[in-house]
Amino acid sequence: MIRRKCSSIFAWRTFSHHPGFTIGHRWHLSFHHVAIVLSALCIIFNTGQTIGLALFLASFPKLTGVYFVTFFGAFAYGFFCVLITFWFAYKGQITPAMREWRWIRYMFYVSIFDAANALLITFSSHGSRVPPAITSILSQITIPFTFIFSKLLLKKNYRWLHFSSIGFVLLGVIFSLIPTFKQIHDGTADTTLKQGWYWPFVYILGCIPSAIKTIIQERLQVEFTKYAREREEKITRFSVIYFQAVETMFQVTIIVLCFPLDLVPGFGTSDSIDQWWSSFSDGFKCLFNVGHTLNDRCHIAAGTGMLYIVSCLLASVIGTFLTDHTSANWLAIVSSISPLLSTSFWFIFPGINRWAGVVDVTGWDIGFNLGALPIVFIGMVLYQSGGTDRQVDEETSLIDKHPTEFLW
Repeated sequence: MIRRKCSSIFAWRTFSHHPGFTIGHRWHLSFHHVAIVLSALCIIFNTGQTIGLALFLASFPKLTGVYFVTFFGAFAYGFFCVLITFWFAYKGQITPAMREWRWIRYMFYVSIFDAANALLITFSSHGSRVPPAITSILSQITIPFTFIFSKLLLKKNYRWLHFSSIGFVLLGVIFSLIPTFKQIHDGTADTTLKQGWYWPFVYILGCIPSAIKTIIQERLQVEFTKYAREREEKITRFSVIYFQAVETMFQVTIIVLCFPLDLVPGFGTSDSIDQWWSSFSDGFKCLFNVGHTLNDRCHIAAGTGMLYIVSCLLASVIGTFLTDHTSANWLAIVSSISPLLSTSFWFIFPGINRWAGVVDVTGWDIGFNLGALPIVFIGMVLYQSGGTDRQVDEETSLIDKHPTEFLW
């Protein structure tokens, strides 16, 4: 059911009625309550992923763990998703319609951009390449890229409330970075690019495939729901876990094939195949703390790796769910809060901060971050008030007549 309500003299706002979710086909959950809870969890796990990546990379000597972290992170949560997918397939929840080539092709496209994002961001996230004082700024470039590509690839319908929302989100981000800008201006911020001037541009380049992958992901979900409803399929939503399993399997294959990138002078961390293999195999030894001790940090590599991988897995699963039931743009807005929380983490735990080699966080940083949160929150409310950003006829085909089973 769709109803229209005039929100101003400038545009009509479209509201869609979502029937909500059920658990075990018994307990009914409101769509808005589920969306709020999952958005909050997405923020938490994205923050854990950011912090976990810094800690996991710091668990290895110098830059030797960069490629290993890229590979093992994708492999571990992909392996977990594959195991769950087998159970879902056994229960008949992975339908023949989901296994058609047209959807596998979409997932392959997503994996290409996901692998590019993983390689570029992980390789440039080491503190000696792009310090956290700069990554907190650069990571927000995903927001405008997502909105631009959504308009080009998904033909989104933006209203004045959507544009106002983006203005508030970007204003909040800029407000939170005022202390960083001041430190950069005063020359007191640790922004030294020890590995080369070009690494911030590599980081920005890694944000572009991140935006594109979520848009292709949303396109798959939109097209599948249309297709399933036209065929009157029992399950009209594409399985989140099945999507993650197939997409990550492709992603890991691409990352393996891209191992020569670690040999590229000025980008990789190895000078030869022998050195690459030594670093890669030592990564496993350090992670599981077996064989010889590479450094005094290997004994906690399993813990930091677990934080990163679990956060990565849950952030990906929840993000896939949100692009299906909300949009890629909403996911980008929600994710913008994570850098604010990660900065707070480094301030609250200065010992961990120094251990990971993250620059010191001041009280001014925390004050401006806390001040930015209500500004970003206003942007989130405005975006939701603007109604769906999808085409009206497209949104109509996505609305289920009955609540969706939440745990299928």
